[in-house]
Amino acid sequence: MKLNDIPKHNIYKVPEGYFDSLPMRVMEQTAAKGAGASAAPRFSSFWQPVRLVLAPLVLLLVFVGVFLFSNDVVQQQPQPEYVALGTLPEAEIVDYLDSYARLETSDFDEVSLSDQELTAEFLNISSEAAEEELEYYQLNKLIY
Repeated sequence: MKLNDIPKHNIYKVPEGYFDSLPMRVMEQTAAKGAGASAAPRFSSFWQPVRLVLAPLVLLLVFVGVFLFSNDVVQQQPQPEYVALGTLPEAEIVDYLDSYARLETSDFDEVSLSDQELTAEFLNISSEAAEEELEYYQLNKLIY
């Protein structure tokens, strides 16, 4: 099927006298709306400036409410305790770092602890695992 084969004719028909009576019908409808609209301009003229004043005030009240609410929430949260690191014993600091920081023994070189042995506690490795690791690297062949 081709578009050129379709006959071209207007399938829509305008009722007789439609455009003759159209201006009168439009005038009748606008006149009917105009008679009932006499109270609306006074009402809209009053609310238009009121809306312009109320909109920023409502927005300001919302911002103030959010600000005050967020400050109350922040103030209700418990504040963390701060401890001066200089007052803590070095052994406690090393224990904390050993437990939570996952540091290596070389990181503890600067810490001078005469009363604590770091290697046994820090490495957390069995003697069998240490021997296996040493055998893997074959240290006897590396020594000259």
